[in-house]
Amino acid sequence: MTDRSKDVSRRGLLQAAAVVGAALPLAARGATTGNATRDQLLLAPDIHYFNAANIGPAFRSAIAAHARETQAFQANPSPQYRTKYPVAADALRARLGKRMNVSAQEIALVRNSSEANTVAVRGLALKAGDEVILTDHNHPSTLETWKLRAAREGLVLKILPVPVYATSAQAVVDLFAAAITPRTRAIFLSHMSNVTGMIFPLAQIAALTRPKGIWLHGEGAQTFGWLRLDLPALGVDSYSGSTHKWMMGPLEGGILYVRREGQAQLQPIMLSHGYWLTDEKNLDTAQKYEILGQRDDPKLIAIDATLDALDAIGEAEVERRAFAIGDQMRDMVLRVPGAKLVGTTTKGLTGPVITPAFAGKDVLAIRDHLWTQGKVVVAPSKADGKPTIRFSPHIYNSADEIALIADLLAKA
Repeated sequence: MTDRSKDVSRRGLLQAAAVVGAALPLAARGATTGNATRDQLLLAPDIHYFNAANIGPAFRSAIAAHARETQAFQANPSPQYRTKYPVAADALRARLGKRMNVSAQEIALVRNSSEANTVAVRGLALKAGDEVILTDHNHPSTLETWKLRAAREGLVLKILPVPVYATSAQAVVDLFAAAITPRTRAIFLSHMSNVTGMIFPLAQIAALTRPKGIWLHGEGAQTFGWLRLDLPALGVDSYSGSTHKWMMGPLEGGILYVRREGQAQLQPIMLSHGYWLTDEKNLDTAQKYEILGQRDDPKLIAIDATLDALDAIGEAEVERRAFAIGDQMRDMVLRVPGAKLVGTTTKGLTGPVITPAFAGKDVLAIRDHLWTQGKVVVAPSKADGKPTIRFSPHIYNSADEIALIADLLAKA
């Protein structure tokens, strides 16, 4: 690249940053510490965190609640004190269920979406020759686990290639319609891809699966916590989620939803003694999917505190702001000379995960440059066969931070 072309590229990036900053309301353009949500996090003020798809920084209130309850638990780990935890778990299942328009009896409290996905993969009643459809966007916790089970049990696994530049929801649905055969028993897919941010049209796919009795599982690690979820409206038979990503809650918390009418088809993969199963009637609910043994019971209190913080913002507002910051990040990337967005820009299919490739550049070097020069946290990735950088902004990010990234990319 000549000095002149370098200068043009840098100027283009700076112009992109200026456009992004100008496009936001004044309230969204303040310094990082001026973001009210950001101020509720323990995240260090000099870190610009664009990696919610991996781990989201937790609310201070949730961290404090967890610490207080852990101290109380360790001071008095007696069975008498711990009787509070089954009650807290019941209340939490009910609260989470209400957010997703389902009952407490359909919610299992697990350690993360990977655990939930594994329970669904391994517990579903199938026989040799049955067919399962996945996509090439699936998270490894469904993709690799299904490969293992299929090889052991003689299942037929179809991995459906879905174009990253999908032009409509109907085009995606048509791919599934063409792939389904009389032997198809289950479809497992990520609700939003952790690689490209594509949001799959679950409700429209469910319109294909439900009349045929095909099990539909939504892997929701990248949607749970920011996207408003009405699980009956989505038509899924099971769904997973984690508290440590977009929900901005504690590590090792999550849910598995299993539709009440489908619970007989999905068997637990482990049972043990625990408070949760002291009443045998709980084996007729989703509680049977909670892989037991001693858990970090104080985490129940931390998840509840996380929901308090999110409710103070409002579910609709969290969703609106998450979409908005994702759109702003995407708009900036689309203006970056030499960058190519790997993913669709079709409205309704895009979420706050933005993954550009940089022709002729080392993405690991770009990641390291963003960190060393600006304390910007991103993740290297690979999408559509190309090395990429994954940006996953959330409601604690600002236009000023996006402008900073544009400036840093100009100097990379």
